Amino acid sequence: MKRSIGVLSIVAAFILLLVVNCSTPIVVGKTVVIPRAFPDSSVTGIRFPTDSTVINGWTNNSAFPTYYDSVSIYKHTWGIWAGLTAPTTQSVGGDSLLIYETWLGLNEVRQYILDSAGPCQPGALSKRGLAPLTRPRQFEHAGILARTINLAARQKRRGDTAVANNLWVTVSYSPEMACYAINNKLFKQSVINSYYQAKGYGQISPFPDNSIFIKPTYLEYPADAKILLMPVWLNPPNPADSLNAIGPDQFPFCVYVDVNNGQPGNKTLVPVTPGCTSKDSIANATCNLNDFIHFTVDSTMAAFMNQQDSIQGLSGGNKAEAGNRVLLVAMHVGTKEISNWTWQTFFWAPAPSTPGGPSSNLAASLLPNTVQGAARHYAANAAYVMTTPNNSTSPKAGSMFGYNPYLEGGFGPTTFNIPNHYQPTFVYGMQTNCMTCHSLAVPSSATGYATDQYISLVDPALFKGQVKLDFAWSIQTALINDTIPYWNFTK
Repeated sequence: MKRSIGVLSIVAAFILLLVVNCSTPIVVGKTVVIPRAFPDSSVTGIRFPTDSTVINGWTNNSAFPTYYDSVSIYKHTWGIWAGLTAPTTQSVGGDSLLIYETWLGLNEVRQYILDSAGPCQPGALSKRGLAPLTRPRQFEHAGILARTINLAARQKRRGDTAVANNLWVTVSYSPEMACYAINNKLFKQSVINSYYQAKGYGQISPFPDNSIFIKPTYLEYPADAKILLMPVWLNPPNPADSLNAIGPDQFPFCVYVDVNNGQPGNKTLVPVTPGCTSKDSIANATCNLNDFIHFTVDSTMAAFMNQQDSIQGLSGGNKAEAGNRVLLVAMHVGTKEISNWTWQTFFWAPAPSTPGGPSSNLAASLLPNTVQGAARHYAANAAYVMTTPNNSTSPKAGSMFGYNPYLEGGFGPTTFNIPNHYQPTFVYGMQTNCMTCHSLAVPSSATGYATDQYISLVDPALFKGQVKLDFAWSIQTALINDTIPYWNFTK
């Protein structure tokens, strides 16, 4: 599944603020790409959007000790994955695109708003190329951005074997979510200000129930490498009371990736430690490049990536170059099918039938035939509630961890500025929950991050005098600074 791509810009948070008054689009791709709608049930095996009463029934089902119907939820989660990774008839550079690769990134959505385009219709959207790669905004919040860059500088290259240069992400909206943001100009500070209530709880108009946003996450490798050393996640540290922050640059196990796809199909992988020198052990830990969703960086993408690092003060070390390979290792996915959104995350697993936490053998056993190709090598973790039972405020509430090892695994106690009043020992990224975190989304820096706990959306300490962003942190990233922000009104 080799991909050679042209790209449109999706710009990191403060880079966006530097160019807010520029309405000239950054066009770096030649091929026109038409965002495709999420497929129907003949492709996914599920109804989308599923009625909220059905999903809420799964999360409030008294037939289960935790009131949580994991089987129904994982069937739905895999249906979402099947739709995102379904092929399309479109291509860039001769390579076919998956559904999610056709969607508009934040910069494309932002540009439509800046251009004051007419009423947006999902079927009339277009862009050029694919969204390029940017640094994870959450790594900036967590204070670990500098630590996670230039991974190759921490490990010695051995001959044709290369370690990852860097970790990159994109954020994209489904066509329906993109049009809603465009028509309502939700990235404009002036629009955000219109929802402000000085003594109340502001809230943007909620997105429609067919909205989906995604955060694909990639590791990048040098072009000339024949074998790639891939850090892999097997399980969180144990015991739970001695968790350590472990990002992909610190994973204790790895596999090797044969870029020439010379390994037998359906091979059983036995991961090894990065320092292993046994040829037999390395051979048993080697898989094919086509076991990953992946693409190849072109010269424009490489220039954009290097420009970002320079602006962010992260220049030096391993530069991106045309021909570098980029492998999908993770993806966060949220759907607005319920008021608090559904939350699922996917990560590459060396043994997808027995993936380890935060996924499970139960989740893996429900992988349907509708998921095809390299997408079958990814594990799933779903968290459709903050705690169990749903919305429980009891100190005895059950935890519902929902995190991705490649994104939140490296978060430590200093990341979380909101104390966990229910479970004070929850201080690591591996004790987080997507719904908890995204419930705190506001355009200012007033809230922050929290570990897994119930968050009341009318908590005055968190939200009084704030404008809630309907769980979409991405709006904060893409804000158009067209007026004074509401949090400066009283200053």
